[in-house]
Amino acid sequence: MRLNMKNWKRHMYLLCIVVSSPFIGHLIVHAQDFPQKPITVIVPSAIGGQAEMMCRTLAIVSEEIFGQPLVVQPKPGGGGAIGTELVYGAKPDGYTLSAGKANWSSILPALEGRSRGPDDMEAVCRINSAYTFLFVQASSSFKTLKDLIDYAKANPGKLIFGNSGVWSMVDLEWRWLEMKAGIKTRNVNYSGGGEAILGLLGGHIMTSSFSPGAGLPQVRAGKLRALAYSGRKRHPALPDVPTFIEQGYDDGLDGNWQGFLAPKGTPRPIIEKLAAGFKKATEHPKAIEAFDKLGEEFGYMGTEEFAKFWRKDFEIYKEMAKMFKK
Repeated sequence: MRLNMKNWKRHMYLLCIVVSSPFIGHLIVHAQDFPQKPITVIVPSAIGGQAEMMCRTLAIVSEEIFGQPLVVQPKPGGGGAIGTELVYGAKPDGYTLSAGKANWSSILPALEGRSRGPDDMEAVCRINSAYTFLFVQASSSFKTLKDLIDYAKANPGKLIFGNSGVWSMVDLEWRWLEMKAGIKTRNVNYSGGGEAILGLLGGHIMTSSFSPGAGLPQVRAGKLRALAYSGRKRHPALPDVPTFIEQGYDDGLDGNWQGFLAPKGTPRPIIEKLAAGFKKATEHPKAIEAFDKLGEEFGYMGTEEFAKFWRKDFEIYKEMAKMFKK
């Protein structure tokens, strides 16, 4: 008997279900058992940076939530490309993740085609968006952002800024400020925020931007002064320090996001279990307290929302590449 087209499609649909059911069932069972060993998180930046501190904060509660420890392994180099490539080539089983960040997950692939962007990795979740303060030495004559910009205008090329890596968020924000304020400065490259802090404290540079976690202890010690904050609102630890936006400089960016990425092809049920676990971690009192001590706050975003956010972020930097790489 001949099957009409409608019946043929129905038979093929049922056949696909029968054939794929064992595979789907295996993924679900595998996800239910996951994880059965420690989860390794590769951090593609230097020790002491925002990404590493974020991961170690969540590692405090990982065994309670996942039943397994979160093993944090810094693998700096190449602006974040080296560590990212290690995860890109890892087995897609959920046991090797990357600490994703705008620096090496959006900016570097968008501007230079290096590292890995949203076409190459699986979005798991966003943990927060990190912001920075612009600092000078406490003994500096610069009391405000206006003082700094006025000096740069009067002395082209003499103001020395230290960034945390070429094409890092800090580097791009400074280039944008130069363009917007109409100033010309010396922009010195460091391999990370930790080196930039040492450069500023040692007087090798005159100003730099880094995280609240890295800079606030130096402010409290009387060594540094903050002139501006890159967040959308003032930081509670330094409520007297105005934002860049308040001072007329809004670059349209929403911080240096941080999150977790997995190798392409990681089963969806495992990604969802990871995302759910990290959400619980950001809600845990111990993690919240530890993150607060770093001057940071969580801003969790689930897999679907984060994937869209990451794609939009990547496209913004592709447009910035046209602006700065003429």
